[in-house]
Amino acid sequence: MEARVLAEQLLGSVGTRLSHTRSVGTQAASVCSVVDGEWREALVDAAWLHDVGYAPSLVVLGFHPLDGARWLRDQGWPPEVCRLVAGHTRSLTEARLRGLGDELLGDFPSAPERAAAALAWADLTSSPKGERCSPDDRINDILARYPEGPVHEATLANRAALDGDVELIERLRCANGAR
Repeated sequence: MEARVLAEQLLGSVGTRLSHTRSVGTQAASVCSVVDGEWREALVDAAWLHDVGYAPSLVVLGFHPLDGARWLRDQGWPPEVCRLVAGHTRSLTEARLRGLGDELLGDFPSAPERAAAALAWADLTSSPKGERCSPDDRINDILARYPEGPVHEATLANRAALDGDVELIERLRCANGAR
């Protein structure tokens, strides 16, 4: 099944997740050329599927990157897609705060830097409602929506690394002639 169709089926009734996901998919497609060839398709598929772990029928641990990646793996999705979903937007920090870091890395080794950064960039430039936004606005929104707990702590801890992901992709986009 196509990633977009699956995301629409699983996230259609989960608040604004589908609107956000559509934007992330579009953003990832716009930068897939900065990723090594074998990861390009995985990047776009993972962008569409990065939040499927929020679908109520998929919740096991309550940590959407790992719940989603495990379900996708069980459905036969390529390991590259599952690795990107599991680690999207530097989720390992939050996984560690939740006591799930060893499980995440044990099941899904980290994706290559450019692929992981491209997915983080796409996620951070897509608002919850699916509008383009600045990474700063997106991070501030996350911090406001999750005023305490592991999401907030991980976002603060990852701030410099997330900024680095955005800078890397912006630099590569400019080198490729993107605006």
